[in-house]
Amino acid sequence: MELVQMKELLKASLPVKRYEHSLAVCETAREFALAHDVDVAKAEISGLLHDCGREVSSRDNLDKAAELGIEVDKIERNQPILLHAKLGVYYAQKKYGITDKTILEGILYHTTGAPHMSKLAKVVYLADLLEPTRSFPGIEEMHELAKMDLEKAMFKAYAQTIRYLLEYDLLIHPSCIAGYNEIAIKYKKKKLAR
Repeated sequence: MELVQMKELLKASLPVKRYEHSLAVCETAREFALAHDVDVAKAEISGLLHDCGREVSSRDNLDKAAELGIEVDKIERNQPILLHAKLGVYYAQKKYGITDKTILEGILYHTTGAPHMSKLAKVVYLADLLEPTRSFPGIEEMHELAKMDLEKAMFKAYAQTIRYLLEYDLLIHPSCIAGYNEIAIKYKKKKLAR
């Protein structure tokens, strides 16, 4: 399926604001992919489809995951909005014909992050957080950093996400903590080596 066809199908499946966000993530993923020698076409597809699982209402995520045989962890069970990423992988495969593992990984980890993410998955994670309709203190600097240093941008992005989740008394997925810690350990080792 071509990107144009995916856009048409996605537009018919999502609310207007969610579709516009998806287009913005697609464009931002393209920008970051170009800056980091990541496959641009794959970044655009993963960015475009990152929220395709949102065609299922958040209140129905648990039931839909059970119906599709998708494994649900304790955090997702208690914060079902997180399941849109796993549902997104399902829809990307079944509805949009995506088989590429790196594209699917970008969709899977765009909300929680994870340790050992591919460059493409990092591009999508950052594009989702930093696309032009988002707003938080320091976003412009982080956007510029994401074009220069993926690792440092991910470190700051994890910290931003964790602060947000704490501020609103939301659960923090273990994958987010593990992704943050993976980068923090690298920085600690670099400091110790000096």
